[in-house]
Amino acid sequence: MIGKEKIDSIVLGKGFSDYKWIKPKDIIVAQWVRMKCTFGCKGYGSGTCPPNTPSVSDCDRFFKEYEHGLIIRLNKMADKDEYPTDWSKEMTKKLLNIEREVFLSGFQKVFLLNQACCTVCKDCSNSRVDCTDKTNARPSPESFAVDVYQTVRNAGLDINVVKDSPAEMSKIAILLIE
Repeated sequence: MIGKEKIDSIVLGKGFSDYKWIKPKDIIVAQWVRMKCTFGCKGYGSGTCPPNTPSVSDCDRFFKEYEHGLIIRLNKMADKDEYPTDWSKEMTKKLLNIEREVFLSGFQKVFLLNQACCTVCKDCSNSRVDCTDKTNARPSPESFAVDVYQTVRNAGLDINVVKDSPAEMSKIAILLIE
C-alpha cells in the first residue's frame, strides 16, 4: 500500500481523528453542485470558486488520476448564520500543514480540497491570476463539483443538512494522495 500508517500518523498528529480512506474514483461529481455554487453560494466568484475552477468534466477526470484519498470530517457547534471564520482559518492552516507533510513524505501529487471556500486572505482578489497567496489557496470540494453529501454517505460516514441553529455542522475536506 502507499504508507497509510505514515499518513495516518500525520493526520492524527494534527488533531484530526474523524476521517476515512476512500478511492477518489468513487467521488461523486455532479453538474447540479456547480449550479448550486453558481446560483446560491456567497463564495461564487472568489479566487478558488467557480468560475475560477475547472469544468465539471475536468474535475471528474482529475479525481480519476488518484488511487487514494481521505475524507476528513470536521465538526463544529455553530450558528449557521454566523460562520465561525476564525475556526475555519485555523482548520485550513492545519489541513495545509497535513498536505505539506504528506508531500514531503514522498507523495508529490497530494492535493487538498479545503473544508470551506478559501479564507487564506482577508481580502480576496476574486481572481486566480491576481491571487496574493497562490501557494496556499485551495478550492473546496463543492467548487470542484463534488456531491459532498452522497460522497460522504457512500464512504460510510454520517452527514446531514443543518436545519436548526445553533447546531453541530460537519465541514468536509478531501485529501487526494498519490
